[in-house]
Amino acid sequence: MPTRTIKVSNISKKATKLEIKEFFSFSGEIEHIELQSDDDWSQAAYVTFKDPEALDTALLLSVCTQIQ
Repeated sequence: MPTRTIKVSNISKKATKLEIKEFFSFSGEIEHIELQSDDDWSQAAYVTFKDPEALDTALLLSVCTQIQ
């Protein structure tokens, strides 16, 4: 099964799931977003797309890594 999840690091703690969804929705339909605290100032977002091809577009939008 192709990977459909990206990890986006160093996101401000002020950023919400809705803002992240709005930013990455250009890439394709989003199935799930999980936010995890990195430290006192930043968080990481795991964005899972419904379509694996959306991941390729998302990688072009931002500095993020593909989750294997």
